[in-house]
Amino acid sequence: MSKDLDLEMFNSEFFDLCQQRSEQGAIDYGELNFMKVNLPEFIFEELADMANYARFLYIRLRAIEEYARESGIDMSAAFTGAIREQDELPSDAPQFVPSKEVSRFLPVTKREG
Repeated sequence: MSKDLDLEMFNSEFFDLCQQRSEQGAIDYGELNFMKVNLPEFIFEELADMANYARFLYIRLRAIEEYARESGIDMSAAFTGAIREQDELPSDAPQFVPSKEVSRFLPVTKREG
């Protein structure tokens, strides 16, 4: 990954994904099905789903952050910025571990009540 965020590329990926989802929705439900549904109710349900996804993402990222902290991995902006350039990596820098791999090692606890 370059030092500069490629906003144009990420925007393009996002809009391509939106277009793919729209096309698949037209195939699955019909091109104008959105005209037949109670759109506000549908949007409220989708917003609730999005809020839950955001909460799930927050929990996952916080768990990864805690795992990193407990493992002695510096997650500060100064350190993570250095990871972008291979030459700048400290010799003792940890190897990248995908979040799905990290989550296997995280304890799962349930709150009482």
